[in-house]
Amino acid sequence: MDIFQIAAIGIIGAVLAVMIKREAPIFAIMISLAVTVLIFLLLLPQLAAVISLINGIGIHLGSGREHILAVIKIIGIAYVAEFASQLCADCGENSIASKIDLAGKVLIMVIGAPIVIGLLETVIAMIP
Repeated sequence: MDIFQIAAIGIIGAVLAVMIKREAPIFAIMISLAVTVLIFLLLLPQLAAVISLINGIGIHLGSGREHILAVIKIIGIAYVAEFASQLCADCGENSIASKIDLAGKVLIMVIGAPIVIGLLETVIAMIP
């Protein structure tokens, strides 16, 4: 699946949603949701390939593997939070969208904190 096919699916979905919005707003939201989920599903194989690549790098690192897993989790949280937030915003629920953004940022901080602390400890240990 290349970007032109994904863009075409998105544009067709957007045009359909706009055309139907005046007559049946609920169906426009459903079209938007269906197109979004379809695009996400089409991207899953590529996301799996990237995760596999990053995991392969982690295997070669040995003891740094837990940091690679944390980075994969952080990337996953960022994508899921952005995806859910945009869906809520498309439905007109900007308040919920902002709470999802906040939750994603907090979870990223929680997972990333041990990495930052380990990096700081390494830098401090290098200072004479």
